[in-house]
Amino acid sequence: MKKYQLHVIDGNGVRPYTVYAEYFSNTTNNSTSSGFYSFYDDKELVACYPISRTIIVSIENADEI
Repeated sequence: MKKYQLHVIDGNGVRPYTVYAEYFSNTTNNSTSSGFYSFYDDKELVACYPISRTIIVSIENADEI
């Protein structure tokens, strides 16, 4: 399990989020900024965030925390 620290830009500024997941993938439509990050725990979807408004600040091994 990994711990992902994210900053997501919304209408009020930047919000920090923490997501615990096994892995993530990205989905795009012919552009790296158009799409979303999908976070998964095994094969189950945990969360999605838009690529154009999301910064992955850090990725840590949650087993070591």
